[in-house]
Amino acid sequence: MLKTTRVVPQLAKVVATRTFNTTPLFQGARNYFRSFAEEAPEATDDVNPFIQYPLVTKEQMKKISNDKFKFEFAYTSFAFHSTSSVPLIHSLSDLTDPTSLNSLLPKRRPQGSPADTLSIRAGDDTMLVSPSVLAVADGVSSWEGNKDGDAGIWSRSMVETFSRLMTEYKLSHTPHHLNNRDISEILDDSFLHTSHLMDLQKLEGSSTLILGMLSGDELKMVSIGDSKIYVIRDGKVIKENEEQMVSDLCPQQIGTQTLTQLPSEIAWVDSIKLKENDLVVVCSDGISDNLYEWEIVDYLDEFLNKKKDSLKRAVNKLLLKAKEVSFDDYAFTPYNEKVNALPEKKFGKKNSTGGKLDDMSICIGKVVLNNKK
Repeated sequence: MLKTTRVVPQLAKVVATRTFNTTPLFQGARNYFRSFAEEAPEATDDVNPFIQYPLVTKEQMKKISNDKFKFEFAYTSFAFHSTSSVPLIHSLSDLTDPTSLNSLLPKRRPQGSPADTLSIRAGDDTMLVSPSVLAVADGVSSWEGNKDGDAGIWSRSMVETFSRLMTEYKLSHTPHHLNNRDISEILDDSFLHTSHLMDLQKLEGSSTLILGMLSGDELKMVSIGDSKIYVIRDGKVIKENEEQMVSDLCPQQIGTQTLTQLPSEIAWVDSIKLKENDLVVVCSDGISDNLYEWEIVDYLDEFLNKKKDSLKRAVNKLLLKAKEVSFDDYAFTPYNEKVNALPEKKFGKKNSTGGKLDDMSICIGKVVLNNKK
């Protein structure tokens, strides 16, 4: 991905143009920043009393679990743009300071904790997985050449902030389900909040974003850039996102260099009614640049239906297939097709072959009935 020149942030001007909800729990990014100074109610985990929930209690979480469906999910990742191949896993329930960029997650977790949401960082990618939201923010690796650049911190902060603001928004609107306008507002406030955190740390970064969240009996989807979401029913892709590109092979992104434009102005937002046993696949382009859509569908059919693998085993096998292709110098991939299709007058004749090495993040959610609602 290519990095654009950073624009001096006009954050105050951007915030001033927004109309925020006036409920006490959710009043936009400005009030969210101020709320950090206030003491929040604390609750402890039944399994581990040392884990505290300063933002949202378990009782509040149960209150907003009123969707028809939930996800049974599994996830995995591969960190190419990193000195360590081991993903960093954070529990949002364990982060006692929501402004911290360092995890306070205990080194060992007892069974049953964390209770709700995880973020998983692999290289510059970050996934968010929970029973109601699946998301991937693919950090732009070219920031590595900048001494203040850290796309991984941007991507992690973006998805974690979205999760927290979405939870607060749901609490203030229950039992009503979120609509597209609500999601756009949460997206914009998450962006402004993340930009503020990066500015405090004097860091720069950007990412693409793909997100699928449950709302009633629908899946709400948000796409910025070239990461992918597939909704699979009866062995066929019935819905996928549209990619947003700013130029040839350069996907749309949000970050510290795009502060003059809100994400809702460029995002693809759509929804689809779900059925029980639908599969929702969310992945970074490290997967979709190496595996064709039909390959993903065929592999999942083989793993889940023919071999009766668990979701966890299936998602790890799918990652292995993508890695095999990415390290194959003679493979032909969706990315090769994109390169070879570039205008010959502008780029010359291309004959691209070989897999594409990149960070890879993928999560699969199986749609099941929410019996706890």
